[in-house]
Amino acid sequence: MEKTLWRFVSRLVGHWWFGPAPEWDRVRARVGAGTTFARAPRSVAVSTGQLGGVPVETLTPRSAPADAAVLYLHGSGYVIGMPRMVRTLTGALAAAMGTKVHALDYRLAPEHPHPAAIDDTLAAYRALLALGIPAERIAVVGDSAGGGLALDLAMRLRDKQWPQPAILGLICPVLDLTANSSAFHCDPSREPLLNPPLMAQFMDAYLPGVPEDVRRDRSPLYRDITDLPPIVMHSAADDLLAGDARRFADLAAKSAAPLRHREYPRLWHVFHAMPMRVAHEAVADLAAMLCDRLYGHHLGHRTGR
Repeated sequence: MEKTLWRFVSRLVGHWWFGPAPEWDRVRARVGAGTTFARAPRSVAVSTGQLGGVPVETLTPRSAPADAAVLYLHGSGYVIGMPRMVRTLTGALAAAMGTKVHALDYRLAPEHPHPAAIDDTLAAYRALLALGIPAERIAVVGDSAGGGLALDLAMRLRDKQWPQPAILGLICPVLDLTANSSAFHCDPSREPLLNPPLMAQFMDAYLPGVPEDVRRDRSPLYRDITDLPPIVMHSAADDLLAGDARRFADLAAKSAAPLRHREYPRLWHVFHAMPMRVAHEAVADLAAMLCDRLYGHHLGHRTGR
């Protein structure tokens, strides 16, 4: 009953946000209005600032260590979204981990197409290092498009031979920016938020006029994923992107890349943000994996284990 209720609510929200022909300024205004009262847990303080010149919302739980951080990258197709939109998720993650979470407000397409978002992400990550936080105490987490940005960041760092984060956390990530994405080759009826035409509009805004072969080169699913940090990935079986997550898990297995993948049945895109028991359990599972990497098993109590 709980899943049925929140799937229905999510479908209503999706229709309200996007409509039949989304205009991004209006969509952003509706998203902003719909998340005005988003709250983090009482134990988590919320502040705003900048990292590397990029606006950021910082969520700080009590007794958070000064030498550890999570860089969080929100989703919504590279064209909408803001840290406040995912505050219930980032706040829950901060509380579960006992770790400061920096939710990045990166530049959005179509006004700022690729590579603006990844450039902002790289600037923010390097700013964390400049603050004295060692790379082995940084986790980079992203949902949807933010998951794709997290992978893109790790690949850039690897290619430049710069320090990589300790772990990547991917929540229903965007992995394929081409027409081969499972978003265009699956039954969309169970997914309440996304639909194939909307996914095409997201990709066209992020990569305007970019031919298919170049989109393929920019998609994590077709790139070299060796020598990246360990990855924990959550996907949802009813999500349009579930098939891409399975393909990525296969790629990781063939590449001997360290990946832990968990697919949640009968759930939808980024269900982690919904006030459901299974969402709370999923955030706790993700937090436990991140904490084990940042702090070691001896501090697993941060996640309530």
